[in-house]
Amino acid sequence: MGEHHMSDEFRSQVFRTYEPNPVRLCNACGEKPALVRSMLDSLSGRTVRMFKCQCGEKTWTDDSN
Repeated sequence: MGEHHMSDEFRSQVFRTYEPNPVRLCNACGEKPALVRSMLDSLSGRTVRMFKCQCGEKTWTDDSN
């Protein structure tokens, strides 16, 4: 008794919302940009992500950061 296990529902919620590379706030307006596209670079094996802010600013990240 006394052991606490994470419920499957809670665990799936945590991993569904987990971001290994948190989105940086927009340099132009300070808001959090939305993920527009995610692509795998097959040569490097890295995932490249494109973000676009509501102000129109676009940024790119890859999983090497």
